Amino acid sequence: MDCCSEGACPKLDEDILDIPLDDPDANAAAAKIQASFRGHMTRKKIKGGEMERKTKDAECAGGARAGDLRNGD
Repeated sequence: MDCCSEGACPKLDEDILDIPLDDPDANAAAAKIQASFRGHMTRKKIKGGEMERKTKDAECAGGARAGDLRNGD
């Protein structure tokens, strides 16, 4: 089903045009949403990197050399 055939698209276009682009409250809200999303993506990226690092550390810990370095030998 195409949304435009049901008459939904003109309604969406009208709603978009009703938002004043120079409204400080709307700009503040948009900035807050963008900051939240960017923070979410950064935390997701960092968490993925930590998982990879933990996996690599576990692989390295199994080797004899890693054990020597930890004991100070």
